[in-house]
Amino acid sequence: MNIVIREARISDAQNIAALSIQVWLHTYAKVGIRDVFSRYVLTEFTADRFAQEIANEQKQLIVAEVADHLVGYIRLDFEAICPIRSIAQPEIETLYVQEHFAGRGVGSALLNKAVESCTSRDQHQVWLLVNQQNLTAYRFYESKLFQRIGTVDFELESERHANDVLVKRL
Repeated sequence: MNIVIREARISDAQNIAALSIQVWLHTYAKVGIRDVFSRYVLTEFTADRFAQEIANEQKQLIVAEVADHLVGYIRLDFEAICPIRSIAQPEIETLYVQEHFAGRGVGSALLNKAVESCTSRDQHQVWLLVNQQNLTAYRFYESKLFQRIGTVDFELESERHANDVLVKRL
């Protein structure tokens, strides 16, 4: 399998939005779709939002393609405030891989490119949030030497979901 890793283009925004909805619902809507989930994905994951982020110099979106099909992406925010340390450091906002390509090196390739991007900007750490219930993602990040430094809640309307803050020294 030949994985192509490249910078996202504005023309990728629609596919990134569709992949985001697919991965998010697969990961979090394990017992079905509810209004709160539908409102979230249809508001957060839009082509317009991703186009704006691709154009934003503070952010970077990197995509993975196999045979000219989008199979994953990673989204970085270079000026994010770490909720535990209260300092600006690069955050991996999202690392999504389509289920059919999980465990085939796509996530690792995207993460390697993101780390390379951070180090080229003279950054020495990167952080992210991972839902405590997402054991697959948690194990992946642990295998890549991310360490837990605290916990924060992700609020989805009136619901609270515990997320661990993980950090990796580069």
